[in-house]
Amino acid sequence: MKHFDTSEDDDTMGILQRDGWKSTDVKIMVPSKEKNPRGNGHEFSVSGLFYRPLISVIQAAFSERSSKWFHLTPFKRIWKSPVTGEEQRLYDELYTSDAWLQAHDELQKQRRDDNCKLERVIAGLMFWSDATHLTQFGSASAWPVYLFFGNLSKYVRSDPNSGACHPIAFIPSLPASITSFISTFIKRKNFDDLLTHCKRELFHAVWRILLDDEFIHAYENGIVIKCHDGVHRRVYPRIFTYSADYPEKVLLATIRDKGNCPCPRCLTPKSMFNHIGFLRDISQRMNRLHKYFTEKVSKARNMIYMHGAPIKGALVEGLLKDVSLVPTVNSFVDRLSPLGFNLFPAIVVDLLHEFELGILKAVLMHLMRLLFAVDPRKIVTIDERYSVLSTLINSYL
Repeated sequence: MKHFDTSEDDDTMGILQRDGWKSTDVKIMVPSKEKNPRGNGHEFSVSGLFYRPLISVIQAAFSERSSKWFHLTPFKRIWKSPVTGEEQRLYDELYTSDAWLQAHDELQKQRRDDNCKLERVIAGLMFWSDATHLTQFGSASAWPVYLFFGNLSKYVRSDPNSGACHPIAFIPSLPASITSFISTFIKRKNFDDLLTHCKRELFHAVWRILLDDEFIHAYENGIVIKCHDGVHRRVYPRIFTYSADYPEKVLLATIRDKGNCPCPRCLTPKSMFNHIGFLRDISQRMNRLHKYFTEKVSKARNMIYMHGAPIKGALVEGLLKDVSLVPTVNSFVDRLSPLGFNLFPAIVVDLLHEFELGILKAVLMHLMRLLFAVDPRKIVTIDERYSVLSTLINSYL
């Protein structure tokens, strides 16, 4: 209660800074229809980005007491049947996955000019974000970004009391003032396409700040951290997963919402959606893995920012529409692809949004349709089954 009483007198930003938080403005370039070989973008500043540098979070996580549960060396988990003696590979944790094993193997083979003899370990980064509406009747909202470490077992990470969740940023929303700002150089009433473009630019401008030079240097060369056990290790951050709902996956993958190729992981067009679930579906997805067409995006941006082309004009659509791209530079691709990181396989299923909220009901309905298609005469409704069960119980009693 004393903390509550004195909270109004405290410097809130000072408290955040002592906890490693920083505040900055995010600058984006809003295009106009002017033709200008030097670029027609008008700079717009969005205030209110609160974030923690990723390197400081990694250093803190490997130094605190909970890091004693970190798995620093990956392995394969094998289950052997006590009956048949047959062995089966288990995929249950991130540090037992093929992706981590491959990354660890490549890391150990890496040559260093400084002859560093420290143990090389991976900090497995798992990001999660979700724009949240905070009130039922107001407009208050928050857009948090969280970081989990795959070095921890999923049973520890899922425990609400484990403290395994690290908030790293609160992404600001586009302020209402951007409409009046655009009106100063574009004389029209409908800015929907432009506002959508600015929202994409803002999202990736935030991630460009988070993926700073310090993080890129650590990604390539590692950082020396004195871990909780007192041992100095060279830690290399590696991004393995990013979980979000579909609208944020669209922003993350820089694709258009429900476009011709709406999947953020592959380039399967809508015309082939009727093959989903068939045996050849998996091979089609593997053959059509999503990739980022840097040259097309660069050409489209030149048309917009130098030649004054509309964001959804014929010239831009002719370049990007077939593969559902948008004219926004992807920060993950721009910053990390030279170091071998591939964003699209890291975009994983969000069970909450993609299965538990409504999809489970649709899956059960589909399973019921399959049962009726096989043999409708053997289908027993829930009520009838309940009445039969009640009769058996009563007769037994």
